[in-house]
Amino acid sequence: MLTNNQTSSTYEMERLKALQDYDILDTPPEEEFDNITKLASLICNTSVAVIALVDEDRLWFKSVLGFDFKELPREVSFAEQVMQSDEVFEVCDAMEDERFSNHPFVTGQTHLRYYAGAPLIDENGFRLGTLCVFDRMPQKLTAAQKEGLQILAKEVITHISLRKKARELNLKNQRFEELLNISTVSPEIHCILDDKGELIFVNNAVTTVLEYEVEEAIGLTAWVFCYRDDIDRVVNAIEAGLAAGTKQFNIDCRIVTKSGLIRWLSWNMVCKNRRWYAYGRDITENKRVENELMKLSFVASKVNNAVVINDSDNHVTWVNAAFEKITGFTLEDIKGQRLGDMIQGPGTDLELIEQARELTNRHQSFTVDLLAYRKDKQPIWLSIYNTVVFNDEGKVEIEVEIILDITEKKKAEEELQLLSLVASKTDTGVNIADGDGYTTWINHSMEKLTGYTLNELQGLRLGDILSKDEAQRELIVASRQKANNRESYSIEVQAKKKSGEPIWLSVSNTPIVNEKGKVERQIDLITDISQRKQVEKEMVEAKEQALQLSAAKEMFLSVMSHEIRTPLNAVIGMAHLLLDNDPKESQLPDLNLLRFSAENLLNIINDILDLTKMETGNVQLETLPFSIKALASDVINSLQMNVMARNNKLELSCEESIPEFVKGDKTRLYQVMMNLLGNAIKFTQDGKITLEIKMLSEEKDRVLLYFEVRDTGIGIAQEKLAYIFQPFIQARTDISRKYGGTGLGLTITKKMLELYGADIQVESEEGKGTVFHFSISFEKASNYVPQVKPFTEPDMFSDKRILLVDDNEINALIAKRIFGKWGLSLDFAASGEEALEKVRDNVYDLIFMDIKMPGIDGFEATTLIRAMEGDYYKNVPILALTASTLHDEHNKFAESGMNGHILKPFKPEDMRNVLSDYLSSTG
Repeated sequence: MLTNNQTSSTYEMERLKALQDYDILDTPPEEEFDNITKLASLICNTSVAVIALVDEDRLWFKSVLGFDFKELPREVSFAEQVMQSDEVFEVCDAMEDERFSNHPFVTGQTHLRYYAGAPLIDENGFRLGTLCVFDRMPQKLTAAQKEGLQILAKEVITHISLRKKARELNLKNQRFEELLNISTVSPEIHCILDDKGELIFVNNAVTTVLEYEVEEAIGLTAWVFCYRDDIDRVVNAIEAGLAAGTKQFNIDCRIVTKSGLIRWLSWNMVCKNRRWYAYGRDITENKRVENELMKLSFVASKVNNAVVINDSDNHVTWVNAAFEKITGFTLEDIKGQRLGDMIQGPGTDLELIEQARELTNRHQSFTVDLLAYRKDKQPIWLSIYNTVVFNDEGKVEIEVEIILDITEKKKAEEELQLLSLVASKTDTGVNIADGDGYTTWINHSMEKLTGYTLNELQGLRLGDILSKDEAQRELIVASRQKANNRESYSIEVQAKKKSGEPIWLSVSNTPIVNEKGKVERQIDLITDISQRKQVEKEMVEAKEQALQLSAAKEMFLSVMSHEIRTPLNAVIGMAHLLLDNDPKESQLPDLNLLRFSAENLLNIINDILDLTKMETGNVQLETLPFSIKALASDVINSLQMNVMARNNKLELSCEESIPEFVKGDKTRLYQVMMNLLGNAIKFTQDGKITLEIKMLSEEKDRVLLYFEVRDTGIGIAQEKLAYIFQPFIQARTDISRKYGGTGLGLTITKKMLELYGADIQVESEEGKGTVFHFSISFEKASNYVPQVKPFTEPDMFSDKRILLVDDNEINALIAKRIFGKWGLSLDFAASGEEALEKVRDNVYDLIFMDIKMPGIDGFEATTLIRAMEGDYYKNVPILALTASTLHDEHNKFAESGMNGHILKPFKPEDMRNVLSDYLSSTG
């Protein structure tokens, strides 16, 4: 028997979770389980045998022999008694057993007389279901038969467990293959070595980095690749780590490629089960940059001119020793402060400081000569060279300020020469030109960058030599004009090296102005940005490809829409015809079910297509006058049948102060309210739903309205509120099965409200109901006077002639049946070519034109009709019949001369309204 713990709600939750983990519910039949039920039937000599798994509220049959049911409600089953037993539970004659004599399976058509079942208990003690047999004749199992039934129950558990383990093994294999694929294409070296250091696995990166083929590298020891001078250091580090119990290492060392090149690699290694698992990343470039930065830092710390490095907000982060010597300020004094605030005094030109800061805010370098004050308040003239350094994203990363004490002119000249020395050591190309831009000096990096020597460039303008492309001339001329006006500039130009190889250069120019305000010389800092430009080009191409994929996605959905809507048109149209054709009373439930199912399928398709159109930006709101009050009343009235079906009350509360008419998209707002109210009705039983609309504020031309949908339904758990607006997400796993729906309604609602500039909010407590609310600002339509459209009786169409162009015979048949009831004279054309002939030979009051047809399609046929001579061909109404929702096609309706379109499948009442609009005005 079950213990108290096994009958508790906690045990039941754990049992259901264990059952779900086996992933066997709602799976197809499997031969192994069917064989067990056959064997159980033979052993127990019964006509029926079943393997039943007990879900939360049902018995689901994995295997059934001699029985038509696939599942049963849990409350009417015998399984509860079996689940409470450790042995075989047997009912020899249900008619004589007072526990079951009134059971519906005993008294009903099943005529169950005999039942026996063995519990299915897994290795953790969870009772998953039963293996049971039953018959219409009383009997009693022998001890051997009961033992056989229990053995078979254990065999069922064995199959279920093996099935789960096989699934888990497949998932592990899949993950292993994915990891192997990742390592194969990785630019980093991934390898496995044995305890002797020999390679037993390595990925393809060994060819890119070390120039060895994979087959060559396998079997070689790691020391073959290691640079000789680094071997002792690496060995000592590993031995010391292992002695200390360390199993994971990070070591940088040099390696030698097959061709003799030396590279730096950063290795991450783990020792496990006498094997080494390692991956190596090429850091040669990082080491080179580190080395160069170390050299530059050493140079900056030794030079006599002050160097200040600021962050992107112009706050000091580092100064060299020369700065303290010149100004008396230490790094501790000035760190985190703005340099201009610290060195100013009574005679400082504060306006000049503000101008310099404005240039910095505009990401422009500058040079300024400034009367400043040392820490001891002694005045000193400083020449400050400010350079803005950008990162790869074009944003300011740091500012470097080189400060010269120019109290004496000679010292200023000496400091300038020292600056030239620093420039000669940097990897950035430096070009120093005179005031007119003619080169006087370049550093070694500039020679490497362009291929030109100082002798070849001296006395020439750099732009005339490197960039002769006319497309770049305007940019270069404009930049020279800035330099002449004492303005710094940064440009990116496409140039060519001396060898003719194309190269992209980033040029940062700083003009140096003398005491008289004249440009004395110009300094260009030049870097190679070809790689960044290539990345930018690839990003543009990737964006274009993404746009193409989006268009392909929209086209695919349009085609699928057309293919699905076309047969749906036949199903929905035929359902309406059958319902209008005086069906027998016994046929009405079936016909209504047919219509409901088809229209529900159409709603699902519309949800998916609406979501896709909004994601691709192809939904735009209309701005037409409509009545909020009338729209809300229409929504409430249209939902009354659904409300009564669930014994709910639906109320509307709409403030009288709301304007009679506003401008907006009536259709989208209708869909939002229908989605929210439909959800509220669906998840509420014997409760109340309220739609409240009130005015929050009013201006001269606009009004802000508040919408609220409140229900007393099942509510939403707090932890689920953050996810309910995501596509295909529902508050509980059983929502779709119990209540239906795609899980897209709230997603579409949120996206539609975002088009209105509104944000939907939700408040809910599980078991106590839910409130959705949002606010929308509408433009008033104060001067709008609605037109009253006269109702058109069907017999008013009796003198009208219509041409239907559609290559689908079923569509034509349904149209003939529907239009025939309204007295219309109807002609058919199965192609665009036939349509043109009929239009030439006959006069029609209206033409319905299918879009997608072989040969001449609907667009082309309409264009050809409009091109015919005569007012009739220009004015005859032509409406597109389409099952496609492609955005571009909607634009083509007007371009081809169509008056509008109707989306298939359509309802007869919608079609009658369209006929009233066009035929009543042509009569």
